[in-house]
Amino acid sequence: MSQVAGVVGALQFTAWKAHHLACCREVPGRDRRLPADAGTARRLGLRLGLHCGYCCAGLIAILLVIGVMDLRAMAVVAAAITVERLAPAGERVARATGAVAVGAGLFLIARAAGLG
Repeated sequence: MSQVAGVVGALQFTAWKAHHLACCREVPGRDRRLPADAGTARRLGLRLGLHCGYCCAGLIAILLVIGVMDLRAMAVVAAAITVERLAPAGERVARATGAVAVGAGLFLIARAAGLG
């Protein structure tokens, strides 16, 4: 758990995460008129879904390690993902989430080493 938390926390600070978060937060077709056909809707939906999936992959990895059946863990991860995606300062929220994950990882490592 401690290694996963550290890696996921570090991932929250990367340009890769910022790029996918920006794409996930973007409204397709906001500045231009899109054709209203099924092919365009499918392509845009797939693209948005992939960006959002990549954006949330780290937090989902933490959820898988903690246990997907833990209701509290699901609520915390769902809240973090929602706030990252919808808050006006989503990038800052992602960095704060990363700091919490790195701190949790360091705490778990220290506890395992008998320091805490």
